[in-house]
Amino acid sequence: MKKKARAESARSARRRLERGAEKLERERERLFGLSAGGNAERPIAVESASVVEARALSVACPRCDGPHELLEHAAVLVGERLREARLRCRRCGTRRSLFFRLEERRPN
Repeated sequence: MKKKARAESARSARRRLERGAEKLERERERLFGLSAGGNAERPIAVESASVVEARALSVACPRCDGPHELLEHAAVLVGERLREARLRCRRCGTRRSLFFRLEERRPN
């Protein structure tokens, strides 16, 4: 005779949902790192250093979709000269960087 399966407790259900949410956050953070600007190997092309801060602040946090605050905008040398915008999410507090490459504007 088979025993009847026990119903899942409220705590177990909550923990299962939390684990799923944490896994989703990790995967979204990983995809952010692979997208344009997410690391120094894939910088976002911009025409001027003056647009770096505006472009960086327009990107939402991949974990919680919250707004970022700009901690620092610095010139870095990683094989080539890049601009790094160091950001912190205002909602969840996660820190990350976005990388930009300045491209010269060429006449037609």
